[in-house]
Amino acid sequence: MMKTFNKIAFLFMMVLMVVSCIDKTPDYDNFPTKDVDFTYRVDDDRYGLDFYVVSTIEFTNTSSKSGSVMWDFGDGTTSTEMNPSHKYATSGIYQVTLTVDGVGSRTYPLLIYDIAPMLSVAEQSATPVVINDVNVQLDIELPNPENLTCRYVWTFPDGTRDAQGNLISTFEGYSHEDGTIDNPGKLTFSNIGSQRITLQTWFDINGENRRLEDSYVNVQVGSSIPAPTLYYATQGGNIMAVKLVDLSQLPAGTKNLPFDMGVNSGNMPTTLVFATEKTVTDSATIEQDNIYILDCGKQYYYINDEAGNLGDGKITVMSADGMTTNVMVTNVGGPAFNDPFQGCTDGTTLYYTDRNTGIRTLPLTARGETEQTNYTSTAGYYVINNQLSYYGQGIAYGAIHTGLYLDRTGMFWWGKNYSGNGIYRFRPSDIGKTGTGVPIPHPIVLETTQPRAFTLDEDLGYLYVWMTKGTTPGVGFTQYNIPAENATVTYDKYVHFITMEADPINTTDAEGVYTTQFAVDAQTHYVYFGFRAATTEKTYTTGLYYFNPDDGKVYNFNGNKDKILGLCINPRLTNLF
Repeated sequence: MMKTFNKIAFLFMMVLMVVSCIDKTPDYDNFPTKDVDFTYRVDDDRYGLDFYVVSTIEFTNTSSKSGSVMWDFGDGTTSTEMNPSHKYATSGIYQVTLTVDGVGSRTYPLLIYDIAPMLSVAEQSATPVVINDVNVQLDIELPNPENLTCRYVWTFPDGTRDAQGNLISTFEGYSHEDGTIDNPGKLTFSNIGSQRITLQTWFDINGENRRLEDSYVNVQVGSSIPAPTLYYATQGGNIMAVKLVDLSQLPAGTKNLPFDMGVNSGNMPTTLVFATEKTVTDSATIEQDNIYILDCGKQYYYINDEAGNLGDGKITVMSADGMTTNVMVTNVGGPAFNDPFQGCTDGTTLYYTDRNTGIRTLPLTARGETEQTNYTSTAGYYVINNQLSYYGQGIAYGAIHTGLYLDRTGMFWWGKNYSGNGIYRFRPSDIGKTGTGVPIPHPIVLETTQPRAFTLDEDLGYLYVWMTKGTTPGVGFTQYNIPAENATVTYDKYVHFITMEADPINTTDAEGVYTTQFAVDAQTHYVYFGFRAATTEKTYTTGLYYFNPDDGKVYNFNGNKDKILGLCINPRLTNLF
C-alpha cells in the first residue's frame, strides 16, 4: 500500500512540473484596452505642449467598446460628437468626462493656462548696460493661437529715453495679424539700478477687451564710473545692491537706485559675507566674486527643541551678479541652536557661528553640505566657548554670539551679549589653553556692555559698535578707538555716540535683532548699516545708513527706506557687479 502511495505521489509531482513549464507570457497583440478612454491634444504645432485659453483642443475617443457618446468639458458645455474639438474661454482646471452609453465613463483633469506676455531684453549695444550710453531693445513673447489683436501699454521708469534722445514714460502699441508687434525701439537709461519696465496687455477675445496679467522686466543699469557694490538683505524680501559711486562725478540729476538681485534673502539673514572664490587650474586661477548669505531661520531665539529638529537655517552662495545661487550648508531639520548666525572669512575659509556654542568652518568652495556639528558636542567645531581661557573669566555657559570679525593680524574678535557681555579677542594659538591659573589672552573689550553689530576700520584705527542695552552710553551707533592687544576700552570712552533706537523684532532678553551688521567702504571709510526704526524712534527712519568719520554724523543713503538686516561690500571697482 505504501509503495502504491509513493507512485501516486511521484506521478502527481511530475504533473505539477509539466504544468509549471507552460509558457504564461501574454499575447500582447490581444492585450485588452480600457472600455472607456480618450486622449486630447492642441491643434496647433506652435503650442503643442501648452493648453492655453482659446486654443483649439482635439479630443479623441479611444474606447475599446462602442456606443453613443456624451462629452462633458467641465465648463458647462457638452458634445455628442465622436471626436469633438473645444475651446476654453478662461483658465482653470477642468474635469473632462467621456460617457459611452451602456459601457461607463472616464474623467481626466485638464489644466488650461491663461495667456500671459513675457517681456525680455532682446539685445543691447554693449555689456554691461550703463547710464546714458548702452541702449537696449526689448521683446514681447505672447502665445496667440488665433492671432487676435492685442493692445500693449509700456510704462518706463524715470530717465528713460528713446532712440531720438527724448524722454519716454509710456508707449502704446498693437500686435498685428502678420505676427509683428509695435515696439518702442532702442532705449537708454539715465539712472543707476534696476530699471523696471512694465507691460500691460489687453486681449480681444470674442469682442471682449480683456486685460491679461501684467509683465515686467528689470534692466540692470550700471554706473559709467566703476565703483564698489554694497549688497544688503531685506527683511522678508530679496537681496538688493547699490553702487557706492560719487554722484557728484555723474551728470546732474542722476539717481543711484537699488538693484533687485532676484534672490530671496531668507527668514532672518543676519549676516552677508563677501568673498572671492578662487579655482586653480593648470593654466590659470579663476576668480568668482560671491555673496554668502547666512540665514539663521525663524527659530533664531531660544526655543525648547528637545527633539533637535527645529532648525531651519542655511547658508546660500549667490554670485555677485545674482545669476547663480547654491546652498552651501543647510541645518533644516537639525537642532535650532545650530543655525548659522554670524560669519567672516580669511579668503579661503568661511568661519560661522551658531547661536551660543561656538564657531564652525567650511571651505568657500563647499556646496550642498548638511550641518554636522551639534551644540551638545565639540565635534566639528573650530572653537567653542569653553576651549578659551575666557570661559569662567568672562564667558559663561549659554553666552549668545553677536558678531565675528577676523583682523589682518589673524586675531578673532567675538561678540557676546548674554552670559559674558563684551567682545573677546583670541588667536588660533589660544584655543585649548584653559584650566586653573591660565590667564585670558587679551583684556575684554567693552566688558559689561551688550554689543550687537560691530566692525573695525583698521586703516583709520576705529572700532564701531551697535549698543543695545546694559551698562552702555545708550542705544545706538558708537565709535571707539581700537584698543591695543594688551589694552581695552570701556563704554564711556567713545569718540562719537549717536542715539538711535532700532527695532529688536524679538523682545526676548538679549536676543533682540536690532542692527545686525556693519560694513566699511575702504575708499571713503564710511560705515554702512541697516536701521529698522523702533516705534519710539523720533529722529531716524528705517533705511540704509552710513556714518561719516570726518564729521561724526550718520546719513540716510539716497532716501533708502528698506528694512535691512545683513550687508557687505564688494570692493572690486565695477560698472555693474
